[in-house]
Amino acid sequence: MTSLRKFSICVSVLIIVSVSATIAAKLPQDWIKCSLTKNEAEDCLGNAVEYAISHLKSGAPDLTIASLEPLLIPSLTIGAGTGPVNVDQRFNDIKLHGLTGSKVLTGSADLENNVMFAQSITPVLRLEANYEMNGRILLLPIQGTGLCNITLINTAINHTLHTEMIQKKKKDFLNIKEYTVTLRPEKVIFHFDNLFNGDKRLGDEINRVMNENQEEVFADVRSGYERSFGLIFQDLANRVFSRVVIKDLFLD
Repeated sequence: MTSLRKFSICVSVLIIVSVSATIAAKLPQDWIKCSLTKNEAEDCLGNAVEYAISHLKSGAPDLTIASLEPLLIPSLTIGAGTGPVNVDQRFNDIKLHGLTGSKVLTGSADLENNVMFAQSITPVLRLEANYEMNGRILLLPIQGTGLCNITLINTAINHTLHTEMIQKKKKDFLNIKEYTVTLRPEKVIFHFDNLFNGDKRLGDEINRVMNENQEEVFADVRSGYERSFGLIFQDLANRVFSRVVIKDLFLD
């Protein structure tokens, strides 16, 4: 089979997914497999990816992957934007809800250049975490530490996967060496508890300002979220690809 042919960012992501150390495994029998011939790939890959994502809601015992609803992420940092959001956002003990509800609209593979593409939409993607931040948003000072909830509504996501074939114990595996995404939510809802050491009046005012200007606020830090989600998706994909040999991933 033809093989399917990082960037510096202020983000640290380690996904908590229980995976066995052994490398040889099989896809669950009910998962969809696709031929990678051009016409068949375009018709099949989107359905296969959506099916796999939805069924990871309760985990995949055959791959020793724990439930992805919610997806647990120990920490990540979104660096300060270059415009109205001049604040580092540090999140810990993150629960990411809604990923398994994603709908894949299209999927394709460019075998000559070892690239896969997909377009998806996620109705509700909700990040719950402990946060720390100190800086300015829309020229207003902001500082706090506590619980937060950031919800992205109807997020259109473009996925680009740069792949390579690697060998382990004389078996061929697929590896995602770079995974980039673009995020285009219809709406973003922000809520940060305990801003300004629990000053309710100031906290409510800052939350109101952020939500009234949510498009501008999110646009300024979009690239940080895109890089973070790219790393998250890359890790998830490689959890599967590192354990299932290429010949068992696709139809001949």
